[in-house]
Amino acid sequence: MNADVFVYMGEGGTQAPRDVVRVRVHASVTSIPAKAFYERTKLAEVELCEGLVEIGNGSFAWCDHSIIKISIPNSLRRIYDHAYAGSLRTTIRLHDGIESIGEYAFAGCIFTNFRIPPLITVIPVGVLQGCKSMFSFEIPDNVAEIRNYAFYNCHCLRNVAIPPNAVLGDYIFIEMTDLLRLFGSEARVIRELQHRFDGLPIHKLVYYQSYYDGVLQNVIAVMNMRSIQSRTLRSKLDPTGNHQDCLGMTPLHILACSSVHDLELYRVIVEKYPANLITEDRWGALPLLYAFWGAAPKEIIHFLVESYESLYPGYVFNWTMMVETMGRCDTPKERIEILLCVREIHFPEQPLDWEYLLNEFAQPSNFHRSDYTFNGAPFRERMQFLFTCGMSDRMEALAFKVWRNYITNLIQTSNFEYYGDNLGVLREIQSKLAHFEVELPKLKEVTTILEIALWKMKMNQKSHQCMYTRSQKKMKTDEFIARQQCRVTCGANVVIGHVLPFLITA
Repeated sequence: MNADVFVYMGEGGTQAPRDVVRVRVHASVTSIPAKAFYERTKLAEVELCEGLVEIGNGSFAWCDHSIIKISIPNSLRRIYDHAYAGSLRTTIRLHDGIESIGEYAFAGCIFTNFRIPPLITVIPVGVLQGCKSMFSFEIPDNVAEIRNYAFYNCHCLRNVAIPPNAVLGDYIFIEMTDLLRLFGSEARVIRELQHRFDGLPIHKLVYYQSYYDGVLQNVIAVMNMRSIQSRTLRSKLDPTGNHQDCLGMTPLHILACSSVHDLELYRVIVEKYPANLITEDRWGALPLLYAFWGAAPKEIIHFLVESYESLYPGYVFNWTMMVETMGRCDTPKERIEILLCVREIHFPEQPLDWEYLLNEFAQPSNFHRSDYTFNGAPFRERMQFLFTCGMSDRMEALAFKVWRNYITNLIQTSNFEYYGDNLGVLREIQSKLAHFEVELPKLKEVTTILEIALWKMKMNQKSHQCMYTRSQKKMKTDEFIARQQCRVTCGANVVIGHVLPFLITA
């Protein structure tokens, strides 16, 4: 961390400033008391040093999703109620030594996948309520109870399995748009997820891979099951690796959703079941989408892209759907940016319908919302990023920097409202952009005439000078070169730059 870090010395030390940005908890601190950093809305980075054992009630709560970087020490054992509610804007990795997690501890946070540590056998009330960007949740198979509201309002949750014998509380799967879209009722959601991996050993191994050692060897063993038929011992490929579970997911989908990414496991699955790459789940998503969405490591993204290019070179991705899915689900803009960069580098000719996307994003009914948390600043940042990307080609075509800067500034200063109708903002930006596009041909004509006039004036001046310094023969020899030099040195770039403000109407 930088030198301006605030070092927290514990309950007896100095209270954290209201505008603190970076915090390092001193190694002498074993317990962070309740509300120690409550509503520190500028807090971005937190370093928790080894030796810390517990994080108290609401210690980092309601920081307006400002925390984008946090470390979890191996010494940590207990996280109490509301500890990070409404504060995290990054996926948090809890190590296997965590013994207890309090109610609503991570409610309303912005992350895409979450893994319950294996020592937790009771998932507490509302622990992930309102985590609208979370699409993958890993639960150890020894969990005995899932309490009320555990995943309430987790609209985007898709990759999850329920231990068949776990006792379930009330309202666990209420307001879960993506799962309810498939199954229609909470009762059926529960039934399907309890039996998700019946007869699908590879799917099950991959889902629980973060909890057990030797998963790669076990997957290979299942793939190469042997059977005796007519006294012949023969090897056969386990066919379930190409099957889809109740969510339409293949093993590669589940692996791409995971909090742990083993490149060798990816290689084995793609080698044995290459069709997994182009199999869509029941939401129409490919494994590649979940790798982007869940911020898979670079080497995983690179491997998947190489696999598509080598095995299915003509495959056309639905980039519009991928951006739409991530944009609607509160995905941090950095994840969407990686997706767009991969498309631009590897698949630049494949279509992406920005006009459709901007209209969809501008309508409040197309976002997953809840009353539990207010996603203000992150939402505005994401919308500004998406609008800038969506209009970049048209802005570039304007040619004049002053116009490009005007549109960029208009986007960056627009007041995108999380609960509001942003169609008015979109229409205002589009109207100004269209005005510039109409004016562009006229302005090009004017500037062309101005440049030619300056060029002609410079050539006349040059010709007049040459009458006294050079022979007629030399003038003819250098005429072409002189004309080109005059075009460069006529000062059009300076003059036109000063004249444009009087010609351009904003």
